[in-house]
Amino acid sequence: MKLRLRADCITIHIAENSSHYLHVSHVLTHILGRSFWVNETLINFVTPHTSEKRQAFLASLYYSCAFISKTHNASFLEKLLLASQKPIRLVKKRLIRPFKEIPIDPYSLLNAKKTESLASIRKKYLTLAKMFHPDTITHEDATTVKASTTKFQQIHEAYESIKAEKTKKIAA
Repeated sequence: MKLRLRADCITIHIAENSSHYLHVSHVLTHILGRSFWVNETLINFVTPHTSEKRQAFLASLYYSCAFISKTHNASFLEKLLLASQKPIRLVKKRLIRPFKEIPIDPYSLLNAKKTESLASIRKKYLTLAKMFHPDTITHEDATTVKASTTKFQQIHEAYESIKAEKTKKIAA
C-alpha cells in the first residue's frame, strides 16, 4: 500500500488481494460518504460531517504504511492531515502473475485414451469445441470470454497434435 499526496487529490495505491483493500474501500464508500468510480478508481469527496473521520482514517492509513515500510515521516503526516479535505482516490493494483507454459497432455485435455481411434477422439474434440467456442459464450463478461477462447485454442491444438501423431503412424 502506498499513499501519495498530489495537488488535486490524495491517492492510495493498494493491491486488490491485500488484506487492507476491503477495509479501505469499505471506509471510503460507506463511512466517508459521497463517492463514485471512474475507470476502476474510487473518488471520494469530503462532506462537512466527515472531516474528523477523514483525518482519523488518513492517519491510520499513514501509520499502517509506516509500519509496513518501517519508516516515519512526521512532515508527510502533517501535510496529509492538512490536505484531508481533498478527494481521496483509491487505485486498485492488479497483480499480474507470470504465465508459465505448463505442458498439457493432449489426450487428457480431450478426455481421450491413447488407444482410441482418431474418429472417437474427433467426436470428443467436436463436443469440447462446441462447449468452449467463443461464439457460444454470449452473456458473459470479458474474462470469461477470454478464458473460453484460451481453452478453445488449447483443445484445438491438442486435437491437431493427436491428429498429426495418428496420421504419421498410419503413413509409416
